[in-house]
Formats: sequence, C-alpha cells, structure tokens
Amino acid sequence: MTQLFSGPYFDYVMSQEPLCGADYYAHGSSAMLFQRDGNLYRLTTDGCGHGFLAEQSAKGNSSVVKVIEDFGPMAPSDEYGDWGEYYWLAQVEWLEPVDHSSPDGARLDEILNALAEDGSVVPEERPRFLIECEAAIPAHEEFAPLLATLLQAANYLLDGEGLVDANLSNVMRRPATGALVWADPIHNSIGYMTAEQEDEMKRIREAVRAKAEIA
Repeated sequence: MTQLFSGPYFDYVMSQEPLCGADYYAHGSSAMLFQRDGNLYRLTTDGCGHGFLAEQSAKGNSSVVKVIEDFGPMAPSDEYGDWGEYYWLAQVEWLEPVDHSSPDGARLDEILNALAEDGSVVPEERPRFLIECEAAIPAHEEFAPLLATLLQAANYLLDGEGLVDANLSNVMRRPATGALVWADPIHNSIGYMTAEQEDEMKRIREAVRAKAEIA
C-alpha cells in the first residue's frame, strides 16, 4: 500500500470500521482512497474540504462528489494532530478521472487557468477570485453549476485560511451521466467539529497515547 499517512493514529483509524479489512485504492496530496465490498472510502486531513463536500452533497448539489455516509473525524492526524488537524472519513461514490484532452475537459481547464494561474487561490487573492468567478458563471453556461460550486467553496473558507484549489485535477466525471463534479476544491484548512466530536477526539488521543506507553 502506498502510504500517504502513517503513525499510531492512522493505524488506529485503519483498525476501525469501516476501514478494517479495506484495500488501498489511490491517493492524492491530502487524501487516500480505500475500497471494501464494492464501496469507496475517502480519508483526508483536509477537514474543511471534507465538511464542504459533505454539506453540499447533503443539500443535493450534484456538482460535488456524492457523500454516501459521513463518518466525520476519526482521530487526530499524526502530523498535526496537536494543532487541530484530524483524519476525516466518508464513503463516496465512484468517479472517473477527466481526460484533459476531452472537449469539455480542455474548455474547463482553460477557464480554471484564467481564474487561477497556478491552480490554487491563496487568501490574499480570494477577493479578486470571487469577483472573477462570479462573472464567469453567466459567461460559461455549460459549466455554471461547477463554477457556482467553486464560488461557494471559496466563501466556505474562513478569512485568511485555506486554499481554493481551482484545478482540473480536482474535477471528476460521474460515469452514469458524464457530468463533471468537484472531488476536492478546498485545501489547507482545518474542519469544524461539534463539542461531542471534540470530546471523542480527546478520548481517542488519550487511548492511543496510553497504548503507546504500554508498548
């Protein structure tokens, strides 16, 4: 298995349902995909991006990957767990990569490159991006839902935090319909947790540390 993540907290997550017994499938810059019994699971440390996709999917936004089940935070991350970063898990639909040379892929790539030259929008560039992205929606009707969702993603981030990842590599194709959807439009921002989830993460942190001390 290609290890994007490693450490005692990751090992704990992999020992729990539904990932115990799951097989590695693929990974990106901040997420790993696992498959088990025909289901696909996405584990990420980008909590804000996870929350955005789960929220939009629950609201019926067909321009994001469908989140079938949101498991929320599973454990502190091994790299930055002491600074509020966690492993977040969801069962998601199966999607296919977008061919950059396909007609719609090439057109969308051109639009996204015009909005963000290097693919990522840092906080300082966000005001300009919001204006230009909003203007691009009526100008490109074919991609209006995707661009509107990208605009929502930018507004979902707190001021001064995270990146809008306006890159074609974060767009996937839904096999049944051929529709293009966002799979990962936000990076580098921690997720929002409930008080109950915070308590559970504290319990898991203490349990994993206690186990390490015994070993």
